[in-house]
Amino acid sequence: MGLLNHVGITVGNLQRSIAFYTSLGFGEPPADWVFTIQGDWLSALVAEKDAVIDVAFLTMDDGTVLELLEYKTPEGKKANDRPNRDVGAMHIALNVDDVRALYERLKDTVAFNSEPQVVPSGPWAGNIVAYLRDPDGTPVELVQDVQ
Repeated sequence: MGLLNHVGITVGNLQRSIAFYTSLGFGEPPADWVFTIQGDWLSALVAEKDAVIDVAFLTMDDGTVLELLEYKTPEGKKANDRPNRDVGAMHIALNVDDVRALYERLKDTVAFNSEPQVVPSGPWAGNIVAYLRDPDGTPVELVQDVQ
């Protein structure tokens, strides 16, 4: 068993986020992997009174799991406007076969920071990368390993 179990992202609209992440290569979640959780155990776990969360688990071919969580109660901010430079900021990085092709397919409907870039130095030198934001503003990095 590897160390990483899953990555969880809080979203503003679960169905919209499922559609977005499946467009990037995650599989459609099976019906029983989209569900609601609630109860004292959950409220204690997330330190939120009367927490109710709609959840979806999306997988990739290698078994990587992305957990999308939409808090029904209590409601939080509906957009992630935290810049990458802030402590606690995060991003999810996805391996893709062709960053430029995915960019061309999505650029009219997705907010990319820039066109794809080639990493000039370091251990990833030559790789092609692009940053974009999911529908709630969470940063997503696309990585094409050209080595």
